[in-house]
Amino acid sequence: MGRMDDPAYIGAIALGGVVFSILYWGLGFLRPGTTGITAQAFGAKDFAQCYRYFLQSFALSLVFGLLILAFHIPIGEFAYSFLNGSDQVKELSHEYFSIRVLAAPAVIALFAFRGWFFGMQNAVAPMVLTIVSNVINIFLSWYLVIYCDMSVRGVAIGTVVAQYAALLLAFGILLYRHKAAIFRYIEKQTFQLAKMKRFLNVNQDMFLRNIGIMLVFTFFTNYSAGVSEEYLAVNEILLQLFLFMSYSVDGFAYASEALVGRFIGEKSSDKVRVVVRKTLYYGLGFGTIYSLGYLFFGKWCIQLFTDNQELIDASLPYFKWLALVGICGALAFIWDGVYSGATASKELRNAMFLSVAAYFLVFFTLKNSYPKHAIWIAMNVFMLARSLFQIFYYQKRIVGRL
Repeated sequence: MGRMDDPAYIGAIALGGVVFSILYWGLGFLRPGTTGITAQAFGAKDFAQCYRYFLQSFALSLVFGLLILAFHIPIGEFAYSFLNGSDQVKELSHEYFSIRVLAAPAVIALFAFRGWFFGMQNAVAPMVLTIVSNVINIFLSWYLVIYCDMSVRGVAIGTVVAQYAALLLAFGILLYRHKAAIFRYIEKQTFQLAKMKRFLNVNQDMFLRNIGIMLVFTFFTNYSAGVSEEYLAVNEILLQLFLFMSYSVDGFAYASEALVGRFIGEKSSDKVRVVVRKTLYYGLGFGTIYSLGYLFFGKWCIQLFTDNQELIDASLPYFKWLALVGICGALAFIWDGVYSGATASKELRNAMFLSVAAYFLVFFTLKNSYPKHAIWIAMNVFMLARSLFQIFYYQKRIVGRL
């Protein structure tokens, strides 16, 4: 979209991303929630429970995915009635949403698959799923937009095809490696509420925690849309650069989820401490590398997304905030992984609520004086607060359990 003549195309994808953030980030609890409890069962060598957790997670993902598909029209109308943006941006964005939402069952089911694979100490399968879905998405979207002139529709179709291809591959991996065991536990009692109590309790808190993340990022994009199309486009590109960093650091966060959960299941406190220490070192190290890259090579980075010189020039004043949020965010992501692996969902939820409060307090304090920088300063405070609150809870609530 950055190669189109009008920044409204980037804005359209950004607004569409807000709607899907509401839908998917709210339900994204299925991935870390499934990882933590599965990893603990794996560490305790309770493999029967591991398979039951997958079936419970997948069943829940199927229900949520089909509900979104069934009610996507009123969901879209309701969401866009609250979003800022020009009529052109909203029209293009709604077109994008109406196609991309068809992938909802696949996207949510993949949360369950990825979370379970990580919990089973299999990091290869999620990596393969991610690579396959992204390669298909990139090349199909590129072809449909550039060669078929399909604009936002091409991007949406590319995403839908990529997600269902990844889901088919996930089923293939599951059946290849776990066919006999999975079918053994497809039984009525697996889905009884009494049997799902722990799974539901952990994921309830994870859901509330994800609502906090969704609220922050939705507000970030919606506020940007209310300023101008150019400001929205700039912030969307910068946000993609931030997410690019987060995906790298999340590799260590996912490792901490899987390994902390496993070693808690094994009741090995020393190994838990080693995992926490090493993943923090690596996560902070990678976050620092990205931050320095954005600080010194920001202009080159943004040219990967757009050749619009006005957008490139307009983005440069904000790279100092992007560089800082890379470090603050890296710490937050690693601690999220530690807490997810420990299934310390209540502490994770409480830390998120406090951090969201800090985000809005800082933003509204600085909004009038720094209308275009306040949202980025608040984002840095949000990430740093998550880290600090979780460090505090770690000493009090997690170490004490080991």
